[in-house]
Amino acid sequence: MKMFGIWHKIFLKKKGGYQFVKTSSEKNKLKEAMLSLPDLIIVNEDNLKTDTDVILRSLRDNTDYSITPIILVSSISDKVHRTQMLEHGIEIYIVKPLNEMYFFYTIKNISRLIASNRCISALTGLPGNVQIENEMKRRMSSQDIYAVLYMDLDNFKSYNDKYGFMNGDEVIKFTSDLIQESIQKYGIPGDFLGHIGGDDFVAIVNYENAKKIGRSVVKNFDARIKKFYNQEDATKGWIRVVNRKGKLEKYPIMTITVAMISNKYKKYNTTLDIGEDGAMIKKKAKTILGSTFLEDRRKNN
Repeated sequence: MKMFGIWHKIFLKKKGGYQFVKTSSEKNKLKEAMLSLPDLIIVNEDNLKTDTDVILRSLRDNTDYSITPIILVSSISDKVHRTQMLEHGIEIYIVKPLNEMYFFYTIKNISRLIASNRCISALTGLPGNVQIENEMKRRMSSQDIYAVLYMDLDNFKSYNDKYGFMNGDEVIKFTSDLIQESIQKYGIPGDFLGHIGGDDFVAIVNYENAKKIGRSVVKNFDARIKKFYNQEDATKGWIRVVNRKGKLEKYPIMTITVAMISNKYKKYNTTLDIGEDGAMIKKKAKTILGSTFLEDRRKNN
């Protein structure tokens, strides 16, 4: 398990099998350290050279680790401050002085939950990252022509900022149900849907039905998403939320991006190759305004 933090000596003594990546809050060094994609982020607030809320926002705004658990350790015991940090998306706030045993078992228990969540999403009940990877490997080893649909929401963070995480969770569950509905309508037995985490989903389905599934998801999402907004925002088609600079900014109603890749045009040998192509096509799809379905039809060189 990779962790980003500074208390590695505690865990070396306990022989917990943890790998630490130590860094500072300086932008370039932080970005470099996060390339290791840690399983857990530990922040020592007392050593930060940048405002804590700025650091937390930068972590939560990046899709690569927006759902990575964060533990904040601080000498500030003020309840208002602790609540503000929880609102910024941390999972646990620990007040100094640090009790080594308490800290160790906190990490250990979070590690267990991370491992469990990789197998199944607590929010949607869908298979998690372990099963997703296994399904991809199974498909690659078969002779089937399959498609992988990467799906996530646009402007979800701004919705969370205005309407709160509880309503955000309801949107995630709604999206899960909506995708399953499209797969059940247009798919075949054996089609697979997994929840990567946050607002990210992946479906692995028969190629012949993939376009119908993807387009159905886009159509139904746009038709139903406004029910999660109040009447004024739904009518306007946008909301106002305070941005990183502390200024009110307009954000459109949420939309959904569906990026499709398949082995019909390109042979895949590793899950990493699938993930890289999926991320690239999804990034391209997000340059198109509104909900989008985009298929990658590039062939092997």
